[in-house]
Amino acid sequence: MIELPIYSERITLRAIQETDAHDIFSYRSLQEVARFQYWEPFNIEKAKSFAISCSSPQTNKYGEWIGLAIITEGQFIGDCSLKFEKHFAEVGCNISPKFQGFGYAKDTLNILLSIAFEDSSIDEVIAITDSENLASIKLLESLGMTKVLDFKNQIICKGSKCIEYKYSIERTVWNNTKNG
Repeated sequence: MIELPIYSERITLRAIQETDAHDIFSYRSLQEVARFQYWEPFNIEKAKSFAISCSSPQTNKYGEWIGLAIITEGQFIGDCSLKFEKHFAEVGCNISPKFQGFGYAKDTLNILLSIAFEDSSIDEVIAITDSENLASIKLLESLGMTKVLDFKNQIICKGSKCIEYKYSIERTVWNNTKNG
């Protein structure tokens, strides 16, 4: 489904390598990054394990997350993920706080949306976010994604009640946004 690496004007998406563990640890160890995630802040062993688990992405399988490194000007700045299901895909993104606010997350998600919609079986791309993650909500809306009104998932995450929102964009909307 995906051929790596993927190049855009500002970023490159490539398979995460074992040697990326320290870069991953540098931001996934921060409480501010882990706050709205299912995972706790990483220790170095968890970062190494994560890097190893992502180092051979299965880019042609449905139902499996594909974890990718986000690189700009030779620097590892975050990671993103894409999962294909039969008729939809799901995306996610983590950017190191040092590189937030420069549009890299939007660039990354635009690439992932393009990749997803290149697959002719994909009609919709979704993203799940915590209802309190206002930066994520703003980002998803800036991509033309809209909140799915009949989806409101209450979960217990890290011992606290959380509400998740699902955001979605359909192929026709994406094509209009891209070409409009």
